[in-house]
Amino acid sequence: MPRARKNKDDAWMPPRVYLGRSAYEYHPKGGGNIRLCDKTCTQAQVWTAWEALINDRPDESTLSGLIEKFFQSGDFFELAAETQKDYRKYSKKIIDVFGQMPPDCIKPEHVRKYLDKRGIKSRTQANREKAFMSRVYRWAYERGYANGNPTKRG
Repeated sequence: MPRARKNKDDAWMPPRVYLGRSAYEYHPKGGGNIRLCDKTCTQAQVWTAWEALINDRPDESTLSGLIEKFFQSGDFFELAAETQKDYRKYSKKIIDVFGQMPPDCIKPEHVRKYLDKRGIKSRTQANREKAFMSRVYRWAYERGYANGNPTKRG
């Protein structure tokens, strides 16, 4: 059970929600903060915003959740700012296609089919997205979140 809040006036707030300078903020376990709503919102509005955020958070048993976990990792924060920006952009395309699949169900033939279809429009982007996916799988494999890397050949 979590400890009681220091300020008893804040006891009504959802877990991991705090009042910032100008807004209510959610502080996920991985660090950082997510703005929920203005400081002027009612208790009901804060709870509604928190529930909407929690229900939209990706499930860790899917590739989408794995990518989110990678984005919260120290490895990701060690990357250059431009690389981080690029990886977030690449993740959108990967999540659209593979996001709801369990990471261990994605096979090399699925990745190949994706590259073939995506390569029609932009071969370079397809290869960059594959490299991003490979980076996520390498990170996940080293930590036991995935059993292999479907982007690797043979």
